[in-house]
Amino acid sequence: MASPRVTLAVCGPTASGKSSLSLQLAKQLDGEVVNVDSVQVYQELDIGSAKLSHAERLGVPHHVLDIFKPDQSANVAIFREVATKAIDSISKSGKVPILVGGSGLYLTALLHGLADVPATPLEVRQAVAALSAEQQYSELLKVDPTTAARLNPRDTQRVSRALEIFRITGKPPSEFFARHAFQEAEVVSIVIVICRPRDELYRRIDLRARQMLDHGLLEEAAEILKKYGPLQALETLGYKQACDYLEGRISREDLEREISMHTRRFAKRQMTYWRNEPAKRGWIVRPGEADTAIELSGFDEFPERARKHMKGFRVFDWNEQVLIQKIKERLAQPIQRTEVWLVRGR
Repeated sequence: MASPRVTLAVCGPTASGKSSLSLQLAKQLDGEVVNVDSVQVYQELDIGSAKLSHAERLGVPHHVLDIFKPDQSANVAIFREVATKAIDSISKSGKVPILVGGSGLYLTALLHGLADVPATPLEVRQAVAALSAEQQYSELLKVDPTTAARLNPRDTQRVSRALEIFRITGKPPSEFFARHAFQEAEVVSIVIVICRPRDELYRRIDLRARQMLDHGLLEEAAEILKKYGPLQALETLGYKQACDYLEGRISREDLEREISMHTRRFAKRQMTYWRNEPAKRGWIVRPGEADTAIELSGFDEFPERARKHMKGFRVFDWNEQVLIQKIKERLAQPIQRTEVWLVRGR
């Protein structure tokens, strides 16, 4: 197999500062951005997805935005095909492809590939969707305990997909995933994961929720509802809460709080991904024991009884100039396996 395509990635939880850092890296490293956010792939969903305007992109080319209409189902295989072509084009021009976004599913699809499983017929998808989350997980536990054991019962997206695979093929999804695990990577990356103390991140999330509402989230959601009616795309963070308000399910006073609360929960799941997933994928995680790092603290706003259950991160405490130099040095060497660098957000 040919050498894998080498990329840089900027990841981390929502509101951690991915867009800002990616623009600086693109300017310093002569790079172009490839979106790996699962909401920014939709046209017309701009404010709620924190999509940068053309002016905010500072002249840095951005790829794989707006590839699906709001009433289309975002297809991971199509995303991967479009993103891989963008990476090839950027690399051939002598520039650095910079993957940017918070979707672990989309990033994993690029760096780890997709298992060779058939597409789900509509009738199968509808039949599985008609089951409750508890029923889906219970059935999966019976037909494929291996896959069920590695999935959170509340991860309805992955549980339902695994169940669909079994209903289509009659085989446990774990068989497909086991074969896939031995495939060589087509794309590898230095993944910069922006880490912040939880109280600091939560303040940024609260500010993001307020700014989205100030910049027209309700008007954007209302326009999409008017044009298309209820959509799967409107079940995403921010848009779901906006639609709940527009349709009278929550009050205006509760709206901002609801967006912040659900975004905080999502951010927690994103950081759980970065705790657990890299090792499962065989990616290298740094800082290692031999690296100079700091323990990320700063949970002072939380009650002491909660703080003792909050795990910190060992992270690199580099400023932007040092980070850029470290990236340049690493890109100058062969890279055969994805590396995840946990870095303190600035």
